[in-house]
Amino acid sequence: MQRLTFAWASGRWGFRRHTATGGTGTLGRRSSSAAASKDREQTTAAALTRNVGIMAHIDAGKTTTTERMLYYTGLTRKLGDVNDGSTVMDYMQLERERGITINAAAITFNWKQHRINLIDTPGHVDFTFEVERSLKVLDGAVALFDGSAGVEVQTVTVWKQADKYKVPRVAFVNKMDKPAASLPYTVDSILKKLHTIPLVVQLPLGKGKDFCGMVDLVAMDILAWAPGSDGLEYSRTPLVPAGGGARGDTQVPPLLLSKQLWEEILQARCLLAEQVLTLDNHLLDEQLVADSLDPVTLPPAKLREGLRRITLECRGVPVLCGSSLKNKGIQPLLDGILQYLPAPNERDHGIPSALKELCAYAFKVVHDPQRGDLVYLRLYEGSIRTHRGLYNFTRGKEEKITKLYVIQADELVEVTTMTEGNIMAAVGLKNTITGDVLVQSATAAKAARKDLEGKGGVVPAVLEGLKVPEPAFFCTIEPETAAQQTELDHALQCLSREDPSLRVSVDPDTRQVVLSGMGELHLEIIHDRIQRDYHVRANLGKLRVAYREAPSIPVTLGGSLDRNLGNKRQFVSLSLTITPIDNGQLPQIKLSPSVSIPSWTTAADVLESFRGGVDIACGQGPLLSFPIRNVQIELVGLVLGVGTTMAVMSACVSETVSKALRKTEVRLLEPFAQLVVTVPEELLGTVLSDLTSARRGVVDEVTSHDQIATVTAHVPVASLMGYSTALRGITSGSGSFASVFSRYEPVSRVLEKTITEQLRGYV
Repeated sequence: MQRLTFAWASGRWGFRRHTATGGTGTLGRRSSSAAASKDREQTTAAALTRNVGIMAHIDAGKTTTTERMLYYTGLTRKLGDVNDGSTVMDYMQLERERGITINAAAITFNWKQHRINLIDTPGHVDFTFEVERSLKVLDGAVALFDGSAGVEVQTVTVWKQADKYKVPRVAFVNKMDKPAASLPYTVDSILKKLHTIPLVVQLPLGKGKDFCGMVDLVAMDILAWAPGSDGLEYSRTPLVPAGGGARGDTQVPPLLLSKQLWEEILQARCLLAEQVLTLDNHLLDEQLVADSLDPVTLPPAKLREGLRRITLECRGVPVLCGSSLKNKGIQPLLDGILQYLPAPNERDHGIPSALKELCAYAFKVVHDPQRGDLVYLRLYEGSIRTHRGLYNFTRGKEEKITKLYVIQADELVEVTTMTEGNIMAAVGLKNTITGDVLVQSATAAKAARKDLEGKGGVVPAVLEGLKVPEPAFFCTIEPETAAQQTELDHALQCLSREDPSLRVSVDPDTRQVVLSGMGELHLEIIHDRIQRDYHVRANLGKLRVAYREAPSIPVTLGGSLDRNLGNKRQFVSLSLTITPIDNGQLPQIKLSPSVSIPSWTTAADVLESFRGGVDIACGQGPLLSFPIRNVQIELVGLVLGVGTTMAVMSACVSETVSKALRKTEVRLLEPFAQLVVTVPEELLGTVLSDLTSARRGVVDEVTSHDQIATVTAHVPVASLMGYSTALRGITSGSGSFASVFSRYEPVSRVLEKTITEQLRGYV
């Protein structure tokens, strides 16, 4: 019997077949030399692995770029096209029909003896959680920019997500073949809007339709592609001083090597070298010792090493350019991934030593009709194999993997073993969901917790769960026939496990099922999937905005609960204070120093019980049953009867908080979005009038570039429903917009009355 393992062997990544007895080895304990050899092999394998993601604003060219990568690395035999629905990564029928990425898709390929695990993430704001959970497990990212638009609104969002997890990045300025494309404009927007230092390592050759390649400022070479080719072959020609032209066969016209261009190249090279010397003290010290600070003669290898150190420390971002659609610049981008982004073993995730044998993070769950639930894992430490017992560190449950797969978009290649640093899919994990951590045993988990307690309880990011964004819209859903209710419940259960940003609840008054999601498109996609994937015909109710409620005046209230459960008396008496705060966050809790904790329990148990009661009470506000926000609830007094359970205390807290909320004055909060509208300058006045009058928007900024105006405004989310159709109408199809959730703000008394009257019949 033979098994298949995806591993590093003979200087490259690949699948290796071996016998059940271990191939060339024998059964039993490994010798120390064999163990050391395997450790060295795993270290080498990790060093030659890259886990990267593609992130950007919608329509920046992420999927097109990924498809070119697959073609040039030999994984596919033809170029996939988003427009004709032939892409490998956008494999869902809905993605191909709409021409957008909905799910983050993973794939693995080789490039120059390295293994690249790549995740193509969505660019639409409704699917930002897909980006969040992907970036958490990635070691590096490629940020794409439309060369004619620069930094766009969703670019800022995903950039902040990458900052949150300290993910090193390289920038790729795409669409350099567009007439309005400008590398200086894009670089300037990166500097101003993303607050990072762009390190330009390539200059474009040609503008618009004449774009034919770029200058490599590190190696001082010209990279050129033949017009109309599939981009598989390109030339690399060393540069010589002005007047000498370029050596070798190249498609670059001679006029591009003019004196002016040569001066621009030298100036850009000097700027790059000076930036690297300024940001990298190691390189500066080396060059000072060598008495060689001339930026033009700085060796490419040294410059590349300095760029890599700066990138890994997130102190700057190398900027490359190209045109994915025109098949130019992808191979140098792949080289840049290897040169500048880290290997898994180059990042310190702070994992406790007790988990060094095995530590894996579950970042996604996908329901597969044939295989069951596929759990996507990132393996941080150790190796993992099928039929091995595991322990869910997060939930305290035993687990076992029955099958392991290398992920190739919608295709899976079964293997028996995966090594440190890799991304995989697993079958058989019954209790594991998104955000869970898997370790080798309960003993290791216990030792790790003890280790963390000794370090002050600081939990590394790897062991933390994912924060799911709050939904912005909700609607009811019901099957067309009562006979399909069970099938609908099953579909919603599977979809909500796949997508934690989808909330499914039951209205306590009407008993209707309510779906809450990130936006109109999000809920529309869920509806389509219910009908296509699960064959359940269902109807959605009217889309509603997810408002919030917040107390506006402080209140202090006491409460008690005294009852007998069995033969034991359960007694709780407490007092608490509700204080409004203006931070837009979830309810915060506080334990007053004056609270006396009984000797038979602990402060941690009391705090946990207090939080549980607060969460239940704040789940539905007294005004319109929307969740409570902007509040701090402090426990200021507590008396617990001996033997009283924490569940009883939690019930008393919930009841008291609910009474206090009804006693105070509660205001309605509405969500606002940051809206960015792009229109021709001659239509700017019409768009501004619509935003400020009809949609209650507040304009923050108006900029102009190449006769295109960009309006940035804050607008109530409720006024954006149907805005796509309205904008298309007032601009004759020439306008576009993007939005991202910004904050919650109180509504006026008049508007609150109107909203309340509209929703009374619904809630």
